[in-house]
Amino acid sequence: LAQARIFTVQLAKSHLYPSDSRILCSSRSTMAKVSAILSTLGAVAATGHSDFLSDLYSGKVSKNQVELVLAQHDEDVAWSEPLSSVRTVYCKGSQCSADAVQLSNVGREGHTFLHHIVNNYDSLANWTVFSQAQAPSEGYVNHRVGGGHLLSGITMNDYLAHHNDTEGKADSLFLMSSKVHMGTLRHALRSTYKVHEDQQTPKLSSASETCPKESGEDVWGAYHEVPQLKKLIAAKCGVEEQALGAAIRSFWEDLVQLPIPPQEVIHYSQGARFAVSRDRLRQRSKAYYQGLLNSISLEQDPCLSYLYEFSWYYITGASSTAPCTTSVEDATVISSPARYLQEGTSGVSGDGGDEGENPVAGTVRSSAMALSALVTAAALALSA
Repeated sequence: LAQARIFTVQLAKSHLYPSDSRILCSSRSTMAKVSAILSTLGAVAATGHSDFLSDLYSGKVSKNQVELVLAQHDEDVAWSEPLSSVRTVYCKGSQCSADAVQLSNVGREGHTFLHHIVNNYDSLANWTVFSQAQAPSEGYVNHRVGGGHLLSGITMNDYLAHHNDTEGKADSLFLMSSKVHMGTLRHALRSTYKVHEDQQTPKLSSASETCPKESGEDVWGAYHEVPQLKKLIAAKCGVEEQALGAAIRSFWEDLVQLPIPPQEVIHYSQGARFAVSRDRLRQRSKAYYQGLLNSISLEQDPCLSYLYEFSWYYITGASSTAPCTTSVEDATVISSPARYLQEGTSGVSGDGGDEGENPVAGTVRSSAMALSALVTAAALALSA
């Protein structure tokens, strides 16, 4: 009792809970948790959509209107308790929330999201927010420090309220934090995405800014090699690193089933947080999502789950246009097949010369067949 104290939440200011609420905090850790809830969800009064969110947090908005789908392993989901009336938690660990739906520990969050779409296809909410279960916070530093993958200036409330804010005109909300070149896996990050603890990032002024502007503070950074990621995905997919480009193209053609993006540049949201309308999700058939689900239902950490994270914008719907425009720098990143192979020959004896085939080329083709076989098996499910 000596450490207990009353913490009064003034809802007239924050609009996060019904007014005059009082929370009994029996320890400093509980106080910290309350503070985290308030900060991660965002102050509604400052966002411009307080009326809708006041209804949401007071339980007046139904799951048919808005649903928050969380992919939980053992993360603490206390931050989302104020949203329990519209929240669906799928858990694959041993420390599940009381209201969680237990799933087999396969396929990471991609399996969770697809499971929800398939099993609720005929009763999807008007607006569904998909998210990993950790508390949303700025950026992502590393696996030790972590991070909740939000762009600076954005809160979870922006995802929840976007459909309402646009009077139902928005079919999705993807705030692109990264772009990756399909052939080389070179990455560029958005300047509003925090990746260093001491980084001062510019803040977005609204959730309508799917992509950076061509000038100003919110811009794309330069492309960089990400060797650890390339090595990881190659190992998961059972292919040589030099074959990843060919394998990802095969994945795109057979599973995403859309034209290759301009300049082979994929735009995506790191951390797999996005929101999609029911109408957009239904641009794809239930059988389509079932095929994608089947393809990641056998392993705990499958190769395709990483490729799905790159592709959610393109998978959840059948958009004929890219989410962001490409730039001159995007064009310069593209390598011809010969240059791509040359860049991948580090440690290989000989340069191929003019006689016969580059020694890496055969490795690329045979290695790409490994992932191609996996993709083909999944594609068969789509046509079944």
